[in-house]
Amino acid sequence: MESSSAVYLGKLLTLLGIDPLEKGLQVILPDSPSFDPTRPVLLCGREQEATYPLLTIYPPSHPAKLAEGVDPKTMQEAPLCRLLEHLQRSKSWALYLPPLSTSDGSGNFGQLKAIVARLRSPDGCPWDREQTHDSLKGTLIEEAYEVLEALDSRDPAKLTEELGDLLMQVMIHSQIAEETGEFTITQVIEGISQKLIRRHPHVFGDVKANSSHDVMVNWEAIKKKERPHGSSSLANLPKHMPALAYAQSVQQRVARLGFDWQNVEGVVDKLAEEVRELVESQSNEEKQHETGDLLFALVNLARWLGIDAEDCLRIANERFIRRFSFIEEVCRQQGCQLSDLTFDEQDALWELAKEKLL
Repeated sequence: MESSSAVYLGKLLTLLGIDPLEKGLQVILPDSPSFDPTRPVLLCGREQEATYPLLTIYPPSHPAKLAEGVDPKTMQEAPLCRLLEHLQRSKSWALYLPPLSTSDGSGNFGQLKAIVARLRSPDGCPWDREQTHDSLKGTLIEEAYEVLEALDSRDPAKLTEELGDLLMQVMIHSQIAEETGEFTITQVIEGISQKLIRRHPHVFGDVKANSSHDVMVNWEAIKKKERPHGSSSLANLPKHMPALAYAQSVQQRVARLGFDWQNVEGVVDKLAEEVRELVESQSNEEKQHETGDLLFALVNLARWLGIDAEDCLRIANERFIRRFSFIEEVCRQQGCQLSDLTFDEQDALWELAKEKLL
């Protein structure tokens, strides 16, 4: 004898025109932590029950069917965004969602999430299934630097591609976390949304901020409240940042707390002092120490001039490589070795490279 639940489900499937043998059908409750949107879903709930944030997965126009109980008169078929309006008013409802396509290239967020979930699924990609948070660390850093390179190139198409690759890292880390019950991409989005609202009270609250300086002062005050009691203002700076970027972040933060030079002349004087101390240093240990102080002072000058030190040095590296490659090409065309040229000849080629390549 069939249970009442089985009978109810059978009537519901018939009403919604769903084949009970449909491949991969998922019958879930509104608070289910996850499901596969590339497979059909039957979401069952009652009045006032919160629904999974479906529009973070499916596009608003995704086809859907809604039934209130098993009364045929209540059955509706319409885009998902329209049917969601009825859920909170329904005492007992069932929402059917057909599979989300992963191959039509529609480019919505739900499709991306579904694609990443499929890649990690048992019948997905062996490489993607093997990845962990730790194994993807290097890839995350690599993708971030490729975004920086695209920004420097001023190529919108390249930047579009590289931002997509970086977004993929966010998605796959979130998918891995969802599989282990740690968190979901929805929680990631909710977290950053709440943080942005909380840290911009001059936009979403009644705090006044008339300049960028006022904004940053407010920002530090808010972050101080969020930090554990007694912890340093510098404790949460990521230590894996490149050294120049880390130094500039340290200096920016302490400056917002009021620890700074009164004017740029003081910064320049400090830089000259560090140069003298480096020249006068004797042991390798002293030279290393003073070189570090000199670099730190130089980064501080960059900050005062409104220049990003890490960005500046990266661009200088690329500029040097272009010019040196130009010199090598000139030597190849002239049938000579760079090492055979005198210093003056090398310098003349360098000046030519600067003139040609700017």
